[in-house]
Amino acid sequence: MRKKKTGWPFQEGYLREETRETHVFTDYRWNTGVVWRDWKVDPQNVDLERVTIRHFSLGLPQEENQ
Repeated sequence: MRKKKTGWPFQEGYLREETRETHVFTDYRWNTGVVWRDWKVDPQNVDLERVTIRHFSLGLPQEENQ
């Protein structure tokens, strides 16, 4: 029996232009160790130097006073 392949998003890229913000991509880490980028726009039309990366976790926040 094969292990099911699963992936979790761990960061997203956004491009801010004046008052508008565009979601450019989401990066996923798979349980195989592979990282995969899901593009939301055409990557040929994006200046990656201007993209802001936001890291996040799907886990529950840790409370300091438990």
